[in-house]
Amino acid sequence: MRNRLAGMNVFAEVVGAKSFSAAADKLGISKSLVSREVSALERSLAVKLLNRSTRKLSLTEAGSILYEHCVNILHEAELAERRVTQAQSEPAGIVKMTAIPAFAVRHVLPAIVEFQKQYPKIQVKLSCSNRTVDLGAEGFDIGIRSSPPAPNLVARKLAISRLVLVASPAYLAKRGTPRRIEDLEMHDCVFFPMLAPKGMWTFRRGGRKYMLKVPAAFETDDMEAVRAASLSGLGVALLPLHMVDADVRQGTLVPFLRQFQPVPEGSIYLVYLPNRTHPSRMRVLIDFLVARFGPVPPWEEGW
Repeated sequence: MRNRLAGMNVFAEVVGAKSFSAAADKLGISKSLVSREVSALERSLAVKLLNRSTRKLSLTEAGSILYEHCVNILHEAELAERRVTQAQSEPAGIVKMTAIPAFAVRHVLPAIVEFQKQYPKIQVKLSCSNRTVDLGAEGFDIGIRSSPPAPNLVARKLAISRLVLVASPAYLAKRGTPRRIEDLEMHDCVFFPMLAPKGMWTFRRGGRKYMLKVPAAFETDDMEAVRAASLSGLGVALLPLHMVDADVRQGTLVPFLRQFQPVPEGSIYLVYLPNRTHPSRMRVLIDFLVARFGPVPPWEEGW
């Protein structure tokens, strides 16, 4: 029975990670051992649990039934272990986190520094990426994203991601500060393509919507490059406030037409896989980040 339970644990990790390799990495064992454990479990139960192909894995009917029970059994085992040790141990271990670079460097990294002062036995491994990371397949515990999360994830909203129009003092001294939203059509603009579909910027004020075709002086798919171009005086930029708050406070970028709300207004989400028994190191980090950025994040104060 003990060997079968071990095999069930490996099987559940393979299903959750959607691959033998990712499960092996998470369990800290070889891919071949993972494969042997699953095969041994299939032999002991005399059923096929997984349909294997070179591209993906899928559960058989028997595999689906077993996986549902495996999840419950393993959750209960982990819960029992955690309850036994929780009162006696300080949170410790590694938490793997992924975050969007523009937010990670300015806000997540300083938060981690403060967090690890409070919990010195917890090590946070931070990976910065703009792509949508599959938390389960890639072995991450927590993600921070600026787009609506997938329905299979638990999501907690950390903060709104307000967009603002900014330009450098040198650019505005040369070209003048736009007074009407339509004035943007006569200014050099720096584009981030996802915020300017078909070269259009969209705004709302009251119940009215404004869609403007604005000239692109420069276009890049990197938010930091947009900020750098605007700081250098290349043109007007539309950027998240959490990226330019320090620039605005220092006077190196100037916001304007603040009565117009750029569309869409996004949010920053903290996401993780659903699990009733997350380890304490993960739970304390989640609670810390939610408290750190809410209810009003630092970059929104005084705006």
